[in-house]
Amino acid sequence: MKNLVALSLSGLLVLTLAVNSSYGQRKKNRDKIYPAYSSSKPKREDQFLQTQWWLGFRAGLNLTEVEPTKRYSGFSPINYEPKLNEKSYSGFELPGGHAGLEITFYHKGFSFSVQPNYRRQRFSYSNTFEWRDSENQDNRLELKYEQDHQLDYIEIPLFIKYDILKGTARPFVQVGAYYATLVSANKAVEITGTDYASGNAGPFKTEKAIIGAKDLFIKSSVGIAGGLGVSYDFWNVRLVFDATYRYGLNNISNAKNRYSENQLTGIGDALDDLEMRNISFNLGFLFPLRFISKNYNATN
Repeated sequence: MKNLVALSLSGLLVLTLAVNSSYGQRKKNRDKIYPAYSSSKPKREDQFLQTQWWLGFRAGLNLTEVEPTKRYSGFSPINYEPKLNEKSYSGFELPGGHAGLEITFYHKGFSFSVQPNYRRQRFSYSNTFEWRDSENQDNRLELKYEQDHQLDYIEIPLFIKYDILKGTARPFVQVGAYYATLVSANKAVEITGTDYASGNAGPFKTEKAIIGAKDLFIKSSVGIAGGLGVSYDFWNVRLVFDATYRYGLNNISNAKNRYSENQLTGIGDALDDLEMRNISFNLGFLFPLRFISKNYNATN
């Protein structure tokens, strides 16, 4: 009887070892074929970091250039080519500024950002005129007009960003569009020249005149934008620097009021049809809005 019991226990032990060995081998084979079965459950912190809201302040410097699509003048010459006194536009030379907020939603490398801001953009052009005495060519008057334009907008741009790399420093690319509403506009006009007809030839310069010019521009400016940047995380702050190019899609000149300003038409000025191009350099400080706990660093 004792031998029978010992034999039964031995058989049961062998059977148990055989079942465990078979199960272990099957699990090992299954993990090779289906690796997901052996992966650990994602940590809550990792899931949390995939989605975040950011809110902060941004400001910067911008440079503007305008492209004339159709030219106009206050004079209609009959004895010379009109192109001789066409306006000469500045490039990206006159600095402007902007400041505003940034609200960004981040999810798995992509960010959707709204950046309302107040921006000042500047551009200038110049043109020259010359009057000659038909009887005495030495009697002449040369004039040069410098006109500096300052336009203030409230702008609402929308950008989609993509982080090229992940880590503490994250380079990114961004594309988007913007809509801006004109708040105010001014022109500063300065006249320089040389008078050879008064008997006392010499250069002269007038005082700069500031003229309200809001009526010369339409209220809206729309366009597309794209740029590059990098963000850097430290503590619970994200520092963002980017350079963005804006391409205006509409004519900003008001055709109805092109000749309405008497001070300008009197000097032969008429605003061309213009489209704006702008390069801006921006620095932002963003703060996270979601935390797991008070002790958790949301920018890790």
